Amino acid sequence: MSKCLIAGGGLAGLSAAVMLLKNGIDVHLIEASPKLGGRSYSFYNDQFEESIDNGQHIMMGCYNETLKFLDIIGARDNVEIQKNLSLKFVKEGGDIFELATKSDLYPLNLSRAIVSYKALTFKERLKVLDLFLDLYCIEEGDLEDLTVADWLANEGQDKNTRDALWDILAIGTLNSKCEDASAALFARILKRVFFDGNDSSKVVLPVTDLTNMYVNPAENFIKNHGGKISTSERVLSIRLESGEVVELVTSKKTYKNFDYIISAVPHYSLIKILDSDINDTLKNIEFKYSPIVSVHLLLKSNPFEGKLYGLINSSIHWLFNHDKYISLVTSAAEELAEMDEQSIINEAILQLENYFPVFSSDFVLNCTIIKEKRATFIPTPMTERQRKQLRSPFQNMFLAGDWTNTSLPATIEGAVQSGFSAAREIFK
Repeated sequence: MSKCLIAGGGLAGLSAAVMLLKNGIDVHLIEASPKLGGRSYSFYNDQFEESIDNGQHIMMGCYNETLKFLDIIGARDNVEIQKNLSLKFVKEGGDIFELATKSDLYPLNLSRAIVSYKALTFKERLKVLDLFLDLYCIEEGDLEDLTVADWLANEGQDKNTRDALWDILAIGTLNSKCEDASAALFARILKRVFFDGNDSSKVVLPVTDLTNMYVNPAENFIKNHGGKISTSERVLSIRLESGEVVELVTSKKTYKNFDYIISAVPHYSLIKILDSDINDTLKNIEFKYSPIVSVHLLLKSNPFEGKLYGLINSSIHWLFNHDKYISLVTSAAEELAEMDEQSIINEAILQLENYFPVFSSDFVLNCTIIKEKRATFIPTPMTERQRKQLRSPFQNMFLAGDWTNTSLPATIEGAVQSGFSAAREIFK
């Protein structure tokens, strides 16, 4: 039986391990931290008396590889898929507008959803429809050098349309400002969400915390299928001979008995552990990173009826309702990330009071703030061109991670897809 070492126990590493074991490859997964899950994990909060996610995630029905991963590890019931697309957006003052499909008559239901989205004027809605029609004809090369902001301007999308629709969707999806992010990548995502069938645009939300949603089931799957997991073991170096990896050194031991290696660590970590004999494409790609700030508020009374709200033109982008507490998430959160915790709390409560008249600071019992300063890479047009060229320079080593050549932004789906792809390179 072939043996594969996997460096990194985040989503990419776990999905690679699961796919390899499913196809008869022996696996030993090595993770530097004491826990699995990477950036997508949960922790128990004593004040909340619940497990809280490090960062709240929105998934979509087009997350085919993620849903397949959950199926394999027996965790599909840990997510809830909308019957039809429904997103509620809130303007300052409390007006709520819904972007929703009311039937399964795809694709007419999507057109009707846009026409009925009254956060925009009727003229603005027609402009949005024009953009979607143009997507059918656009080749990726047409947008390769453009940012999202450039493309939206070229398509005649005015400020209100950006505020009430595009900025929330683009920044949330890409964790980047529209002035920085690749238009080609955003267009690819829009096609995948809205043009791949009726199920693709449905929102998928966890019904439990992330650790219970996928980390624990994946760990159980790996162990039950004969795989080995080592935590609190940091990879220190990878030694090469004649274009192959022959030795992996960790903080605890040296490994020589393996056939393959999958690196599922971030790019900045991989560069540190590789020998100097690496190709320029892998070594010279430059990633810049963008933060995500999450504010979790424990409530003594919850006035929110919906499970998910997008806030229009606010410093808070999304509100997730967990009944006992709410989670407020801001992507591309450079400004919030530089604030002290009390200032962030004050800003969050101010935004809630301005957008939801039923809310008052008196509802708040406790607060937890999480700053993920290097949450995801920024997918600039230059970065996207470089990602397309990424290849492992070694015959028996394969790359996984949301930063690799997935054709997706740094999302759960990108991470899982990368893990599956690396595994398939081994057993194909």
